Amino acid sequence: MDYNFDRVADKYDATRGLPPGVTDRISRWILSRLPADPAVAEIGVGTGRIAIPFIERGVRYTGFDISQQMLDRLHEKLGGDLRRAAIHVADITQPLPVPEASQDAVIAVHIFHLVDAIKALEQVRRILKSHGALVWGYSKHGDLSVRQTIRSRFHELMLELGAPPRRDFFAQSAREQLAAWGAAVSQHVVAVWTEQETARNNIERMRSGVMSSTWGTSDEWRAEAGRRLEAWALAQYGDLDRVHDVEERFVIDWYQF
Repeated sequence: MDYNFDRVADKYDATRGLPPGVTDRISRWILSRLPADPAVAEIGVGTGRIAIPFIERGVRYTGFDISQQMLDRLHEKLGGDLRRAAIHVADITQPLPVPEASQDAVIAVHIFHLVDAIKALEQVRRILKSHGALVWGYSKHGDLSVRQTIRSRFHELMLELGAPPRRDFFAQSAREQLAAWGAAVSQHVVAVWTEQETARNNIERMRSGVMSSTWGTSDEWRAEAGRRLEAWALAQYGDLDRVHDVEERFVIDWYQF
């Protein structure tokens, strides 16, 4: 399965973007735990939703992504001003073009479930300094939120139609490997905010195929699951266009080597 995000580069920020104040809080929190003038790398840097505050601060930042179109978006946002950043098109499961033991931290957000996590982790470990940190970040919303409820029901319907199960978002194999290496882990909620969404908006995200959890499935499966999901959601919520508050949290699992 090809998880190159070229196909959704023009929609990525609209469907996965974080509020500007949130990204600033994330970067400040990470930097507060690192030595002065750190070298920081990010695997799966994408359009720069995490990277940009670091780059604008002049942090020595190296980003890797397999999608040229995602990186083109990042360059557009920065207007070509990369300061001390280096951005590479690269497969993060293959040798990365930075020296061994050169990075104080490697940031990984919503990436390990999309790739061969063990191979990616081997590259992370290779480029980290001896006491470096893997900063594993992810957004989390309540199990009963309209977003999570709609997504969970959609995947249940896809399974009923015969689609393959979705990939393990929390990449348990990667966590087991980190434990085997003896990395100490601590979990931190570094930002909390509220977004407003409708059931219809979330149904369309799943039906359209813009979310990577739906890739590798047919248009016919998604269309039928979307039809069944809309009928289910109408019975569940009454009004598909009613606005719901969704509390979002950005969580970091900090792995210290």
